[in-house]
Amino acid sequence: MVIDPRFYKEQVEELGIEGIEIDPSSEEEALRILREVEDAIRNLKRIRYNLHMDMRLIRREYLEKMRDPDIRGDVKRRRALMDERDNLLGPYEGVDRIIDTLLEQLEEASIFLREYAGLEIASTEEW
Repeated sequence: MVIDPRFYKEQVEELGIEGIEIDPSSEEEALRILREVEDAIRNLKRIRYNLHMDMRLIRREYLEKMRDPDIRGDVKRRRALMDERDNLLGPYEGVDRIIDTLLEQLEEASIFLREYAGLEIASTEEW
């Protein structure tokens, strides 16, 4: 049984990522924000993992349906099944794109915060 993609979207929204203020005024504050960002990254990756598992289940289910001899030989029914599968996966893929975008932004914020806190040397210093 798969979970409705709206549930995953709600989980992402409940993380409150939009509310994380990435504007530290001290190294200590940068470290505190960095912990928040890293927690959000971990949680997003967990949500994405579960989302991908559901997407795999849906694909597997439709693959099994297409193996039916009656459907395998009928191009129209096969195409209809693939369209149905794609329509079902669409909302999951939308949530997946949202998660990917947020992860990218959080990874960039993490790099900035690490550099601000002095945990990593800024890449421009290596030139």
